[in-house]
Amino acid sequence: MAGEFYSKVVENCGDIQAELEKVAQAYDLDVHDLWFDLLKVHTLVRFEAKAEYKVLGGENAKQIDDDVFFENTRLSVIQRYDICIKKRLFRYFLDLEVSEENDKLFVVFENPCLIVNNEGLFDEICDYIESWMALNKIILRQMSAQHTAFKKELADYATQDKQPGTILLKSARYTPNKPGLLCFILKENWERKNQEEAPLNAIYGAGEGEVVLEYIKPAQGVSGRDLKGQIVVVKEQEITPFALEYSNEAFDVQDLPTKVVYSSKIAQYVALVDDKLKSFTKNTYTEMKSTGMPMFLGGVEKGPSLHITAKNEIDNAIETNLRVEAKEIFIKGNVGKNVNLVAQKVVIEGQLHADSSVEADEITITNNKGLCKGKNVQCKYADRGTIIAQNCQIEASSGSQIFAKEINLKQVKSNNAFYFSSLCSLENVEGNENKFCFSAFAEPESKQILEETKESMVIYKEKAQKVMAQYQKLNIFVQKHQPTIDKIRNADVATRKALIEEESIKRIYYDFMDCLKRVKILHLYILKIQDLNHKFLDQLVQIEAGMKQAKLHIDSPWTAFNTISCIKTYSGRNQSILTESGEMTDFLLDEEGDRLVRVNSRQHINKF
Repeated sequence: MAGEFYSKVVENCGDIQAELEKVAQAYDLDVHDLWFDLLKVHTLVRFEAKAEYKVLGGENAKQIDDDVFFENTRLSVIQRYDICIKKRLFRYFLDLEVSEENDKLFVVFENPCLIVNNEGLFDEICDYIESWMALNKIILRQMSAQHTAFKKELADYATQDKQPGTILLKSARYTPNKPGLLCFILKENWERKNQEEAPLNAIYGAGEGEVVLEYIKPAQGVSGRDLKGQIVVVKEQEITPFALEYSNEAFDVQDLPTKVVYSSKIAQYVALVDDKLKSFTKNTYTEMKSTGMPMFLGGVEKGPSLHITAKNEIDNAIETNLRVEAKEIFIKGNVGKNVNLVAQKVVIEGQLHADSSVEADEITITNNKGLCKGKNVQCKYADRGTIIAQNCQIEASSGSQIFAKEINLKQVKSNNAFYFSSLCSLENVEGNENKFCFSAFAEPESKQILEETKESMVIYKEKAQKVMAQYQKLNIFVQKHQPTIDKIRNADVATRKALIEEESIKRIYYDFMDCLKRVKILHLYILKIQDLNHKFLDQLVQIEAGMKQAKLHIDSPWTAFNTISCIKTYSGRNQSILTESGEMTDFLLDEEGDRLVRVNSRQHINKF
């Protein structure tokens, strides 16, 4: 190995990647651990194929920013760079990508994107963008205007949480041909909403007037110079006529200048099979099986209503491994394993399997063993399942978990867990070892906020760890070279000048100054993450503080060994009380919401 690497200046460099690889090989380094400062850009042009390239110097250098000059088809343009290769001290929380046609440059931000409002950071990012463009041989032109626009987007995001655009640069004139594009809107919307790929055997619900599919017509491109300075001649497209088979009774078609739009005339399910748009209007089924049966997706807002019935008292109305979505779903019979039902309203006159789920605003069910999630849930018998609701009415419950703002129970057996934020009203408790818990996060909306906030806190914790890793790495560098910097600062003018002329000392000095700036920026990142975490916690504290005067009421005596508790994870202490056999007691949160108190149930009835 040729000793420790500090830096290397390369002038008039045409291939930066090759120079990085040479240094990596010479000093036994990973090429990804190297980066470079872009010291100067030389733009060379010629107007004849066999002529020599000449440097655009002085005032002529600005000509490259002029679109008319740049788009001259006789012009050939290349750029050379003076660079200083050095070790990569830190990485930015973004990346860059160029389109396959070299007509667009995209910025890819980390998710979640976190930017601090710091002009020094914005300057660094713009320098990084220029270096990346040079590395990838993208012509550097009009950079001042581009940086001004990009810095404004970064500042808007840092101060207003306004997401910056993803397109950083576009070619001035050149536009590639765009072939015709078929967009099955129903499928795309479902996948976007559910953040998963739709199964192949799916049909999609649509309401009257809803856009089902769009065909984006081909667009003729324009010849011009791409981002790498190459003239691209765009050939005239051959336009193939677009034909799609469909039913005039089921679909309406609009032929617009840039696209053809297909809309649903009726509530139905739709599938795109090859070049045919199929309509499914059947809404009554006797026994649904996964074999030969598609997944019914979408249509929750304006789609069809489905009626599904078991063929006898033994078999299920819906067998296994199906997802059924509709505006309304009415089922007579049991629902089998791994079935997911989604609608505005679901009625099940039967049993829901333990491994199946229902999600709807209104749910009515005979026997719940699975998961029901909705605004209002009415259940005759809750048997070891889970219910998450705004309001929940249950006739009898055994071994179940219930989360709701208000719970009304007629008969409580054993081993249940009830979480409520406002009211839990009981007629009779027969069993024991039940948990009744006052919890601000019991109802669906606050429960979702809690889950999303905890997920965000985990994400930002990981981001903080990344930032801290860089912060500590740079601090180690600063501490290691502090004696050298002190030696330079304390030396007289002549000695200082001599020291700075030493290559290793010069590189340490400039890297040290870069590190100090970066340490300050990373410190701002850490403060911003801490501020976000404080806001997350404040939101959870406020939700808990809003749970006041919640109550647990019973019409009959308690059995023994039932636990009454209040969970205040973020704004106070947890409390727990054990019931005694025969006591006639209601449990309340006081007016401040801080203390769980016993109240004689008869007195409580008179009071309220």
